[in-house]
Amino acid sequence: MKRKFNVQDSRFNFIISLFLIFSVTVFLLSCSGKPEKTSKSILVYTSLYPLEEFTKWIIPEAQVESLMPQGVDPHNFEPSLKDIQKLSNADMIVYLGDTDIDRWLDKIRNEFTQKGVKLVRLQDSIQFRKYSSSNEIDPHIWLDPVLVTEMIKAIKNAVEQIAPERKELYEKNFSIYEAKLKELDNLYKKELSNCALKDVIITHEFLNYLQARYGFYSYFIVHEPEQEPSLKKIKQLKEVMKKNSIDYIISEPEGDKIAKALSEETGAKILKFNTLHTSLPQNKIDYFHTMHENLKTLKTALKCQ
Repeated sequence: MKRKFNVQDSRFNFIISLFLIFSVTVFLLSCSGKPEKTSKSILVYTSLYPLEEFTKWIIPEAQVESLMPQGVDPHNFEPSLKDIQKLSNADMIVYLGDTDIDRWLDKIRNEFTQKGVKLVRLQDSIQFRKYSSSNEIDPHIWLDPVLVTEMIKAIKNAVEQIAPERKELYEKNFSIYEAKLKELDNLYKKELSNCALKDVIITHEFLNYLQARYGFYSYFIVHEPEQEPSLKKIKQLKEVMKKNSIDYIISEPEGDKIAKALSEETGAKILKFNTLHTSLPQNKIDYFHTMHENLKTLKTALKCQ
């Protein structure tokens, strides 16, 4: 996302410092060879939670871990030296690419490929969109089930190069989830095809992929969750809501404060939407459950029959 110059400069210096330290670490490790893993399973790191779940669909026997700590806004995440050191022992790394979530991985990717780590950079095989309010690339592709199919295909193709003897299993797993994602896509098309409204209000800009896929439009209060809404923007949104009979504000977990600011001005009710920025309660809900709940939110906001 678009950031002030001093923040960008600080983050750039931070990444460069980590890169220099990591380069020394990689040199020392190379002298003794790649450390042996205690498990024979494939070790995969992902840059954020949705990629972790998608990887487990295709490679259920793998040891998969997201680098994103629970409760941390991925747009503001900065890796520690320990995080970067862990990656050098991976068999595979799955990440988005040139987005504010994991752009730091692009800066040091060559260090990992030299160690024999397989990098799955999803931006190399998927067409990403840009934010409407900036020239930054929007990372929220995992909210579009059609694009998730492309994501798991890229993961499948990569792991088949690592473990070709298990190709049949990976192809089978892909087919299962491809069908489930198609069902989800069809459900969204059906449920959002007959709605009284075409516009929704959201806290920050996270619905670009979904709205492009299913034919609605979102007005966002702020571009980034940590921003404060301006009085001018609040006034503009009040006029939009009145003109279009919008009675709801859709808020992701980190946007509650922003949503309340507009809700108090308009009397609109706040609806919850899970952007899947952070991990879900284990063994309780998953991507499909979450996307069904998100669909209910959209149907209510758009007044669908």
